[in-house]
Amino acid sequence: MKKALFIFLLILACFLLPGNVFATNVPEFPSCSNPQGDLKISYVGGEHQIVGETTLRSGSDAVYFINGYDALLQCFCPSGGDGIQSVWWKIGDMCEEDIESYVNSGWIFVSQGTDWGLAEGSYLAKNTSYSCGGAIITPTPSGGFQLGGPPICTADRPEAPQLLSVVREGSYATINWTKVDKATHYTISYGTSSENLQYGVWNTGNVISYKIGALDPNQKYYFTVYAVNDCMPSLPSTTTPSGGVLGLAATGNLTEIYSLLSFGAFSVVFGLALRKKSR
Repeated sequence: MKKALFIFLLILACFLLPGNVFATNVPEFPSCSNPQGDLKISYVGGEHQIVGETTLRSGSDAVYFINGYDALLQCFCPSGGDGIQSVWWKIGDMCEEDIESYVNSGWIFVSQGTDWGLAEGSYLAKNTSYSCGGAIITPTPSGGFQLGGPPICTADRPEAPQLLSVVREGSYATINWTKVDKATHYTISYGTSSENLQYGVWNTGNVISYKIGALDPNQKYYFTVYAVNDCMPSLPSTTTPSGGVLGLAATGNLTEIYSLLSFGAFSVVFGLALRKKSR
């Protein structure tokens, strides 16, 4: 009985907690200016992917386990300029409402950690800048660490896919695109502005349709798809020949749109009938 009551209260909290008050607290992360934790991997150079971005960056990169394996700190330092600190938080069975609140406050939802070489499960990630002065990060290896050489991508660039449709349904969106012959997988970038695609799915697998969740039903989103051949991304997806993205507006669904069209058609016919009768 007590266990059932606890589960009920936990579910109720997910629905009733307002605004940015979260049922789950963010772990404490150290700064890349003074990294702590167990070193997972380190590269002294090469091209690296930053979560939420679709292009590769050149520089050094190191990843640390924080408090076991449920939190990680990624420290990227380019050859010049400020570095990027990425924190990764494995969120387990966090409810959708909390995930949406974190995303709205600047976090990036990653549906599957294995797409990024992490343990299986969903993550929230967030990027901030830090001063590294263009210096190469050379952390001291800890137990189990193996130094890898800088990754170099020699794969052919695939053609850009064509974005066919984006169908919105509540807090979900289903994106459909054309198949590209050389693609091993696809990447989706999306956001609330066409100039700032702040969210993304790094690896959808070799599919031509993907469903994204944790969206704000009242917010308009913009979507771009990239074909990826191993490590080489294509140019951004092209749209349909009309230049528009097919799909539903953020404030409607198919049932609502069909209802409005039917009502409009009925109003026209009814108006003509009344006009004819008045004559």
